[in-house]
Amino acid sequence: MSTLPSASRVPPSPLTDRDVQDDVIRFLTDADLRVQASCGELFTQADSERAGRFSRFLARRYYRDRLYRGFRYSAALVPESHRADQIVDEPRFDSVLAECDLGSLCTAQAVGGMAVASLKPVRQDLWWRELLEYERAFFIQLAVSEPEARCAFPQKGRSTLVGAFSFRIPELLESLRSREASSESFQGKIALLFSRTPHGKIYVAELDRAMRSILESIDGASTVDDIAQSVGISPEEARHSLSRLAEFGAVVMPTADH
Repeated sequence: MSTLPSASRVPPSPLTDRDVQDDVIRFLTDADLRVQASCGELFTQADSERAGRFSRFLARRYYRDRLYRGFRYSAALVPESHRADQIVDEPRFDSVLAECDLGSLCTAQAVGGMAVASLKPVRQDLWWRELLEYERAFFIQLAVSEPEARCAFPQKGRSTLVGAFSFRIPELLESLRSREASSESFQGKIALLFSRTPHGKIYVAELDRAMRSILESIDGASTVDDIAQSVGISPEEARHSLSRLAEFGAVVMPTADH
C-alpha cells in the first residue's frame, strides 16, 4: 500500500500572479512588513529598500489627496503654505510614514490630528476650531478603507463618528461658500453623524436625540433587544433604526452565519 509523502517533503505550491500582487500590496501598505525589510522570498534586501521608498511615496500621495478633499473649506481661508495637504511634505510627517498602515483608522486619526494641530493657530475666529473638527471627521471618512470585521452583534462602523458642535455647521459651510462667515451668526448646538458605506459613499447627517441614543448604546456586545431596552423603545423600532443607520454605513449588522 502506498503512503503519502510527509509534509516536509511536499514541495511548496508556486506563487500565482495574484499571490505576488497581493504580497507586493501588503508590503507597500503594512508597516510591520517594511520594518522586517522583507516580504517572504519576494524581495531581496535592496528591493525591500526600494519598495519601502515607494510605499512612502504612495502614502504621501494617498494622504495628500484625502487632506486636500477633507480640509477644502479651511484651505480657502489660509495661505497656501498652511493648507492641510502641505503637511505631507514636512519632516514631522516622516513619523507617520514610519508606522503607516495605508487606509487604517489609526493612521487616519494620526494624520487628521496633525492637520488640525497645524491649522488651529492660523486663525482666531470663534468657529475656526469647530470647522477644523468637522473637516477632520470628514477626512477620516475619506482616508479609512479598512474592511469591516465580521460581527455577532450590531457594532459601529469602523470610521463612524458623532460630532457635537456649538455652531450650526451646515449653515456655516454655506456661508463660507459665499465668503460671508460671521463669528456669531451660526451659534447653535448640533450633532452630526459622519459615516462611510463599504462602497465608499460618505454621509454627514444631523442626528436627533433618539438616533444618537441608539448609537451610544451600541457596544459590540449587545443584541438588538438589549439596545432597545437600553434606549426604551420596542425591538421592532430598534431594528428599524439600526437598519437605517446601516444604510449609511454607520452601523454594521451581524452577518448571516451568526
